[in-house]
Formats: sequence, C-alpha cells, structure tokens
Amino acid sequence: MVAFEDETTITQKPCLRKSMSLEGEQQRIEHNGSRNKFSAYISMSWPDQRLIYDFYGGMNSTNSIDHLENIKTYVVKNCWKRLIIIWDNASFHVSKMVQDYANSQRDWLTIIYLPTKAPYLNPNERKVNQHIKSDVCANRFYTHIEDQKAAVSEYLDNRFRTWNDDRPYDT
Repeated sequence: MVAFEDETTITQKPCLRKSMSLEGEQQRIEHNGSRNKFSAYISMSWPDQRLIYDFYGGMNSTNSIDHLENIKTYVVKNCWKRLIIIWDNASFHVSKMVQDYANSQRDWLTIIYLPTKAPYLNPNERKVNQHIKSDVCANRFYTHIEDQKAAVSEYLDNRFRTWNDDRPYDT
C-alpha cells in the first residue's frame, strides 16, 4: 500500500475568498478576532484515495509519530505487509525522533521523501488541503474551534472514503 501524507494548518480566523456580491459592496463575515488554529495530518492511500486523518494542536515530531501509530493500526487490521509513506521534508519529518521511530518500524513502514519545495508532487495539496480551505473554511467563521474541526471531519468523511470505509468511491 502506498500513501501520501501531508499536514495543513486550519485557523479559526476566516479566510476570505472570491464571492458574489453587489458592485461596490464586500461580503461581511462577523468574527471575534480569534486566531485559534489546529493542524490536520492527512494520509491518502494511492490510487484509491482513501483517507486517514488526525487533528492536533500543532505540527511536530511527536504528532507525526502519533499519526504513524494510528496508521499502523489500519496496517495491522488489514493484514498489509508494508506501507510506503510519501511525505515532504518538513523539519519534524526529518527529525532524529521521527527517524529513530521509522527505523524501529522497518518491518511494516517505508518512508520516501519528496524533493524540497515541490508540493505539486503531493496530491494531498490539491485534492484535499486546498478543498478543505475553500469549501469548509472560506468566508465562514466558526464560533468554537471544535465546531470547525467537526465541519472539516464531516467534509472529509463525505467527500472521501476513509481507510475503514467500504462505501463505493464517487467524486
């Protein structure tokens, strides 16, 4: 099994995108100035585009390892012999902590690093991350960060299949 992994930061502060409005008027989005944020770690299996995702308070080595541990449960459950993760060269991906973890998991995990400054090689960037920000977060304010996490989760569950979902795929 091959999976592309990427992270994205989602902020509570509304992201303004193009929208229809009367000439000379701009869409108004009420918000309280909150700049709370969370990170979504998203892994997409290829080529069937099933997702597994986790939400964290930030992006770091510990969260990367935790996400890999969550993936490992699916690898074991589905009796896969090997998972090849393809991800970028983020500092927390190449840290000694993550490298040590990956080396201890060689029986089921292989990691391939994408070249630096090449997000166009990771399909998560355009198939998932951009759509989350334009379809779920753009021109909206969520009063509570948990409401925003729920909206992102619902969007991902409805738009994509998850690794433990047997529904037919249709986008």
